[in-house]
Amino acid sequence: MKNSRDSEELHWQKMVDDGLADLSIPLWRDFCDGLYLRLLNKWLGERRFEAALKTDLFDEAVGVGLANWICSVSSKMEGIDLMPEIAKRAADRHPEITTRQADVRSLEAYPSPCFDLIVSNSTLDHFEDKTDLTRSLKELARVLLPGGLLFVTLDNPQNPIVSIRNRRSSASPGRSPLVPYFMGRTVPRLELIRMVEDAGLTVERSGYLMHLPRVLFLHASRLFAPGSPSGRGVMGLMNSFELLDKLPARSRTGHYSTVLARKPDA
Repeated sequence: MKNSRDSEELHWQKMVDDGLADLSIPLWRDFCDGLYLRLLNKWLGERRFEAALKTDLFDEAVGVGLANWICSVSSKMEGIDLMPEIAKRAADRHPEITTRQADVRSLEAYPSPCFDLIVSNSTLDHFEDKTDLTRSLKELARVLLPGGLLFVTLDNPQNPIVSIRNRRSSASPGRSPLVPYFMGRTVPRLELIRMVEDAGLTVERSGYLMHLPRVLFLHASRLFAPGSPSGRGVMGLMNSFELLDKLPARSRTGHYSTVLARKPDA
């Protein structure tokens, strides 16, 4: 019987084989990149880094992703992905970064701490087994240098749409018009904070991100070109939903839970 890692690799390999073009939605990619960049700039301020790691390269393989920003704040950037084909596509699009195939649950390629910034956005919520989330956080803490920062996001299960979608995806992990890839186990923000602290890190900031109806706008974005008058209008509308982050119900409207943590100085 195949274990969960074999199943995951087969699933992502099928996505690569079927082609990633239909997931490269320029307006949506610009929107997601912008959300992350605004939050990272707000939380990190003027901090600069020697070596940064990004824990998956799907965004960089199908769009701009965060590579340009990470390279602008760090002297060196590395990126890993479970699928070598995705790592190669990201390297072709972003020759300024070093990429390799690696599993975030077991980072043998990095035997000692070597990064002072790790960006792990929507990586650790694609595992079938919740213990893999714990294992991944411990590995990321291990390769983080003292004083270094970890930025991590997970799907927010307190969002009712995320909860329904994940149950559907878990029951039928094949590609579909609404859920084209497997969504794995995730945890609420407070539990994520506890897990990060259990991994030996100190949480500096936490919150929620992306408050719009994600599936609706993801597919609607296919109809509009970035930079066009209609595209700018849709982009403005999508960004306006982030005002919901100021309301008490933000734990229900936010699609992602977000955490910024620091490894204590030695």
